[in-house]
Amino acid sequence: MKVLMLGWEFPPKISGGLGVASKSLAEALAQKGHEVSFLLPKKDSTQVSNDVNLVDASGLTPDVEFWKRKKVYTETLSETSIGSMLMPYLDPEIFVNNKTKSVEKVTLENTEESELLERIELTGTYESNLGAELLKYAMLAVQVAKEEQPEIIHAHDWITFRAAVLIKKTLNIPIILHTHSTEHDRNGVYAQQHVIDEERTGFEQADQIIAVSQKLKYTIIGSYGIDSSKIKVVPNILNIKTSKPGIRKPKHIAFVGRLTHQKSPSIFIDLARDLCSKGYDFNFSIIGDGYLRGDLENRVATSNFSDRIVFEGFLDRSEVLKKFSTIDLLVVPSASEPFGLVAMEAILKGIPVAAARGIGLGEFIPSIPQVERWDHYSYIRLIERLMTDDHYRKDVISTCQKEASKITPERSVGIMEQIYQDAL
Repeated sequence: MKVLMLGWEFPPKISGGLGVASKSLAEALAQKGHEVSFLLPKKDSTQVSNDVNLVDASGLTPDVEFWKRKKVYTETLSETSIGSMLMPYLDPEIFVNNKTKSVEKVTLENTEESELLERIELTGTYESNLGAELLKYAMLAVQVAKEEQPEIIHAHDWITFRAAVLIKKTLNIPIILHTHSTEHDRNGVYAQQHVIDEERTGFEQADQIIAVSQKLKYTIIGSYGIDSSKIKVVPNILNIKTSKPGIRKPKHIAFVGRLTHQKSPSIFIDLARDLCSKGYDFNFSIIGDGYLRGDLENRVATSNFSDRIVFEGFLDRSEVLKKFSTIDLLVVPSASEPFGLVAMEAILKGIPVAAARGIGLGEFIPSIPQVERWDHYSYIRLIERLMTDDHYRKDVISTCQKEASKITPERSVGIMEQIYQDAL
């Protein structure tokens, strides 16, 4: 099947798990024999794939005339002919033959869209000019779809939903909207209405919707009023091999994720503080970046355990995977975690995970230890046990890895193929 995927991220240029999940699925589909193109807003030289055709929207020559407004008008033309046989003494007008005919003409007028194509530069970031970039990306996506004639459009997260909807309206190609998280998950009470509106419009226009967990499916149904029959659950997949856990004494605890309210890094700092006050000689790392970083660093700097917590900043995926070789426990205290790709990576690398209850990955790996994020006492007890009870720790790692082994590319691709057929 010929598939055009729309995505804003592709490793190593990512801001989180979205790009990693998108790449893994695109390559798995391509390896199964499907012809997959992936349209990026701006591709750089580090973004490569042996299986997927990566298309750089910023490098395309815009078809400006396609987006100009066609103005049709009628022009009346008059033809005059004079007979060749003129007779003397009669006025020439008698021999004049007048004919009129109407001709329909078309002109192209500039529109806001056609002017935008030439004026806006695609950066592929999430900066202040994002709205204009999304519109330009959408128009270029229509251009690519018009040229490639795919059977299915597969769009990843709200950032590309507008492009998918425009392709459907313009070219009548079925669209699949792959939802990794919603605005309600990412920002909670701080959710931006314009993003919610983009998501709702996309969901309503979609032929099929993919949610990465049942938890996320319920959010789409409840918050956006979408019929459940249109939503299918497909777990994310990863292309990394399972590793055996380290044999050293556990000492290093980490948080990996965006420093936002959704991911709750402040809870991680609370847990670190109390573990230090109980006399444990643990070290703590915060890996990631986000709008809360300054406040979190100031809070740690004024504490009596500042020497035990290191802010690593944003690391690309390869650096995170290398860092996992030094980490003994991953804490995931998120207020909302529709899937939890980094938790899955940790498990495959032989690292136990202490998660807040409700993590989407728990639907597929039910042995992940979970506690209520607000239950500070139970969270501390869980971390203590995972770091000091060797038998329990090994049992958790072993059981979680066995369950994770069932989340295979073959399984997810098989579900995807059925979704494509349903959409067609």
